Amino acid sequence: MGDIAQVRVVPIMHVLRAVAAATGSALRGRDLLLWAAGLTFFAGLGLVPMLLLALRGVALLFGPALVTDGARALGGSLPRAHDPTAALVSLAEAATTASWPLLAAALLPATLYGEGLRRGLGQAAGERVTRWTGWAGRIAFLPVLVLAPLLVALPLAFTPVVAPLYAAGGWSTALGVVLSFHLDLVGVCATVGLVFAFVGPVELPMRTVLVAAVAVGAVLTGFLHGFVLFLAIPVDWAIPYGGLAVPGGVAALGLWLFLLHALLLFGYRATLSTHDVLGGGVREERGEPAREHSSH
Repeated sequence: MGDIAQVRVVPIMHVLRAVAAATGSALRGRDLLLWAAGLTFFAGLGLVPMLLLALRGVALLFGPALVTDGARALGGSLPRAHDPTAALVSLAEAATTASWPLLAAALLPATLYGEGLRRGLGQAAGERVTRWTGWAGRIAFLPVLVLAPLLVALPLAFTPVVAPLYAAGGWSTALGVVLSFHLDLVGVCATVGLVFAFVGPVELPMRTVLVAAVAVGAVLTGFLHGFVLFLAIPVDWAIPYGGLAVPGGVAALGLWLFLLHALLLFGYRATLSTHDVLGGGVREERGEPAREHSSH
């Protein structure tokens, strides 16, 4: 029995070492942090318009009360050192009351997030940029925008359950973290899967996309929950900016988005390396030469 377990473990460790080596080789001499910074710039342009559209979709499907009450409950449950309630409520009210021409105007900047993703993922994949790269990313990002209301509605619907647990403290807070992690995990994994499948420049098998979506999505969800701890640190973000609160808040949020995007790009590169290692191993066993991954 021990011999069988050892036989199974050795190939897994061999694959992990090969994936780590392939990922390190692909990133050696290349600036992953610069790609993440570029993607964060596009996110700064497109994140708020995307949230406005997603929350308006939630309001249309399930009623505006779910959006406004959920935003208020979520803000009230977060640490008070940096209270985001006012910002969350303002975003929710803008999403539910904005006119249709304003929402239509938000569609173009919302797709800029897709352009940034395409460019960043393309860099991670070693793909060349063409004049159609930006438009390809914007168009491929449309499925994410269409499904965004459903992905956002799930955690909002359970906010009345999770928020009191966060506010109660002790083991109740721990239970709230576990519940919110799994609720957010659904939306984050679905988003990562859509991004890797449609926005990414490399065509991957569906099984690879699903596994990568769960693995990378779990890491990103945990990182997002780390932002809650960051909010609890009683440090004035405005100190390095002459006491100006808005630049300090924007910089703090930008830092976390930057780190989040660095993890996303690294996860995509690791996914491609895993696909190449496993695909190459299968082909070599069949006596076929290993081939590089193909682009869309």
